[in-house]
Amino acid sequence: MSEARVTGPMRVLFDAFWWHHGPAANRSVLREIIFGWARTYPKDELILALRSRDRDAPTDDLPYGARVVRTRLFPHAVSNTVELGVLARREFADVIVAHNYTPATGNSAVFIHDLLFEEHPEWFSRKERLYFAPMSRLARRASSVITSSQAEAMRIERLHPNLSPVSAIGLAVPSALADAASVRPSQLNELGEFVLSVGRMNVRKNLETTVAAARLATAVSAERPLVVVGSAEYSGVTAALPTSVREMVAVGELVFLGWVRDGELRWLYENAAAFVFLSRDEGFGLPPVEAAYFGSRVIVSDVPVLREVTGGLATYVNPNSSLDVARAIDDVVRLAREGSDADRGSSRNPRHEWDGIARSLRASIRLLAAQGES
Repeated sequence: MSEARVTGPMRVLFDAFWWHHGPAANRSVLREIIFGWARTYPKDELILALRSRDRDAPTDDLPYGARVVRTRLFPHAVSNTVELGVLARREFADVIVAHNYTPATGNSAVFIHDLLFEEHPEWFSRKERLYFAPMSRLARRASSVITSSQAEAMRIERLHPNLSPVSAIGLAVPSALADAASVRPSQLNELGEFVLSVGRMNVRKNLETTVAAARLATAVSAERPLVVVGSAEYSGVTAALPTSVREMVAVGELVFLGWVRDGELRWLYENAAAFVFLSRDEGFGLPPVEAAYFGSRVIVSDVPVLREVTGGLATYVNPNSSLDVARAIDDVVRLAREGSDADRGSSRNPRHEWDGIARSLRASIRLLAAQGES
């Protein structure tokens, strides 16, 4: 990267493989970073690498002025490794911003969502482990390794000291969720109070303990059930739910909503008596951040990453103790019923946070470029 590019506008090739289809979390993060970058650095030239198989999909939702190039290969790991470097060279890009898989050639910053599959392979299917396996090896080629939380940065550095230093740039509430009009899910039309849990239906999210705790909590009943939002898509090893689930569903103590729209999720966050997130570990853990943003009273696993992202403003519990969680649910629901609603909600603007995340990402790239010039 030339000195002019270090101090002036940049030409950036973004990995936009998941722009139209793919895991919701991946799509949200890449879109928000790109839009945040476009808002904050309007003089930079942005080039988005979209898939050829999505050629017929609309592109009217791209940042103003962004150009499109097409990738042909599948899956994501192969496309990033083989094609992005070639496209960057052809487009004279100063840097490639990739997700999870680092291009084999070219100056690149790679955002690694997490390496949980290396530390806890039992939470992932064999197919997932094989697919994710090249992630850390390819990252050795990156000029800069980025992740979302300091806890995940420390994990990556611990597992792969050669990748140090890893920069943590954070995540924020998705703009689509923050901007959505609040809509009550039709399945809950007759329901008053409820306790909420949000997350994929996999073993890592620990839904079995959440359900067992709800069974023990006096605050959970047919009049105030546990409402679970999430699907099994891209979920890995599925959760082993207790046998009491069918009975709880039958009597109305447990309601599975599956996937919901942004407006419905916002309504659920805004109206929950308590929000429970008992994940065994995360790269970041966005649902409790979203819940707190919309005023939910949050109960989370007492693990470092969730203490980090909630900033101490939650009730922390042993995720392996259903009794501990049940007590926390009862306490939080009681306090919610006794207190006012004055402390619910947030005035934060998520776009400003995503702009800051884009600034942090760009700053780390420029710093490494400047060091290369020295």
